[in-house]
Amino acid sequence: MFKKIFILLVIINSLSNLVIAENKHEIIIKINNQIITNFDIQKETKYLLALNPSLNNFSTKRIKEISKNSLIREKIKENEILKYYKINYEDPELTKFVINIYKRLNIENEVEFNNYLSKFDMNINTIIEKIAVERAWNKMIFEKFEKQIVVNELKIKEDLEKKLDKSKIQTSYLISEILFQSKNEKEFQETYNDIIKAVKESSFKSAASIYSISDSSINSGEVGWVKKNEISDSIYNELNKLNIGDISQPIKVASGFLIIYLEDVKKVEQKINTAEDFKKIVMTEKNRQLNEYSIIYYKKIKKQIFINEK
Repeated sequence: MFKKIFILLVIINSLSNLVIAENKHEIIIKINNQIITNFDIQKETKYLLALNPSLNNFSTKRIKEISKNSLIREKIKENEILKYYKINYEDPELTKFVINIYKRLNIENEVEFNNYLSKFDMNINTIIEKIAVERAWNKMIFEKFEKQIVVNELKIKEDLEKKLDKSKIQTSYLISEILFQSKNEKEFQETYNDIIKAVKESSFKSAASIYSISDSSINSGEVGWVKKNEISDSIYNELNKLNIGDISQPIKVASGFLIIYLEDVKKVEQKINTAEDFKKIVMTEKNRQLNEYSIIYYKKIKKQIFINEK
């Protein structure tokens, strides 16, 4: 009898130790004086899975790696922002981004979104905090590099006049994108192969969340509907070769290599508004340049930071 009780106590003790081990906080990464624990990575994993359900198609190890890299980016950006600004978590504009996120997930309203997030031990405040960091980062990049943006408005007007289709019907494309960079041919091929593998294993949107360095990666690479006259010739030439559901070959652009996923095509009645189209194209070009500066600046500050992974 005593022997049975002893064995039972040993089993209970072993199970208790296992539970304690699973719930033990461990430092996984040090970024200068900040730490990222296993619990931080678990929370980030829940956040990423909530906003990108297709990530469930990846292995647990892969998702953990994605979550870790996502947190590193966020911490580096946050540290840099706080040198210049106080992050505004109360900005009313953040609500618009929250709405865009839950609409993309086919969720009708904020109440339903909160119910959805509760399954991941989160609420809307978690989403708002992360969006606020990205908004503050974009504000900082804009103020730092605004004067360095160069847009040839005359050329844009000339190109727009050439592209304007005189017919009443115009083609619009629903696209998503992955923007990546490489130092050399070997790195290019490795990254490209990893992207294609991720697309096959899961989806283009999942691959965009992992590999894209564009700001659109926060929305799984979604760009939305774009008209023919809003697209550069190099991108349109590739896009025009695709059928719905196809992805393009990498397109060389100023900030790296762009892969386009064609989700849908539609013909719409063209309402010619040269002034409005001109403004959109100018804004797109400015955003493209700002995105490029954002990538360069992030890489620069990351090199200056001590990152120690356990």
